[in-house]
Amino acid sequence: MMQENNKPTESVEWLRALERRIYLWALIVGVFIILTGWVFKTYTGTVTLFERDFFPILTALCLGLFIALWRNWVSLVWIELSLFAMTALSLLGKFYVPETALAPDHLVAFSDLFYWVPLVYILAFLIFRSHRRLLVSSLVFFAVSVILGLTHSIMEWQSNGNVADLDLLGRFYLANAAYIVLLILSVHLDEHYVRVRTLAETMTHLAHTDSLIQIANRRELDETIVREINRATRHRQPLAIIMFDLDNFKQVNDTYGHAAGDYVLKEVARTVRKLLRIPDLLGRWGGDEFLIVAPQTDSAQARALSERLRQAIAAHHPLEHIGITASFGAAEYHPQESPEDWLKRADEALYAAKQSGKNQMAMAA
Repeated sequence: MMQENNKPTESVEWLRALERRIYLWALIVGVFIILTGWVFKTYTGTVTLFERDFFPILTALCLGLFIALWRNWVSLVWIELSLFAMTALSLLGKFYVPETALAPDHLVAFSDLFYWVPLVYILAFLIFRSHRRLLVSSLVFFAVSVILGLTHSIMEWQSNGNVADLDLLGRFYLANAAYIVLLILSVHLDEHYVRVRTLAETMTHLAHTDSLIQIANRRELDETIVREINRATRHRQPLAIIMFDLDNFKQVNDTYGHAAGDYVLKEVARTVRKLLRIPDLLGRWGGDEFLIVAPQTDSAQARALSERLRQAIAAHHPLEHIGITASFGAAEYHPQESPEDWLKRADEALYAAKQSGKNQMAMAA
């Protein structure tokens, strides 16, 4: 398998496609939950007049959203907003349950509301990715629920003097306030964590990447060599390094300038990366000298890979008026060998290739 360094496995498009699949399954699960609740409450005789009308509407809306999302009729943003609005409205509608459907202490009417309200805040957390939008959406839902709840309690008190709901609603609103505070804190901390992690990853990338060519630098190569030696020793697998540099590169800088020389280095790195496997690591050893760490590669395979790379560089002409070639030295790792001795053997093989007329490949003994 060839190396695909310029094609990350994760991207914004990949994440949006994942979200789309999650919402498709969530809508299927939502329809199942609605139908299950509908059948159960109808069977037990506890379904309210509001639920009798709202269950089929909610089922139809979920199925409609599923079809729209599956056929790509609307954007994912509208699906998310619709899910949030549908969930919030369905729960707020519980405050309008007719009096004849209520138990004396109203626990039957509000039990589903107490169970499912946290879902609204969870959806807000998932959909509204900034803490400001999460705060606004959560507070709007909370404020409307407070208005509806107090209105319901006042009307109940005026009709029969019953104020038992006030204590129940008070505890309900305290729980809602706790949900909002915890979610806002979670989003705020998550934003700081992402910012710190991004900064740390950026600093790590800069510390281990050549700033000009955007491949591994010498520090990363040194760490990789030690790590791969340990792995090869532990699993008794072959391991090889390939060292190469560009022939007569100084003439390119002297004749065409350092900008042209930098361009040649980038083009050589791009050409080489196309022929490497994913486990192989290409890095800049210094100047116009490169190093490849090739796990699970023996002498014969290192020789064959070096020849393919040599031919590919020679066939590529980044500058129209001059051909670019490279000389290669490869060495397979010997058990118990130090990294310094291993690199020295590869460097000596590279020197032998240079002495043989350049644009050559030599294998260390």
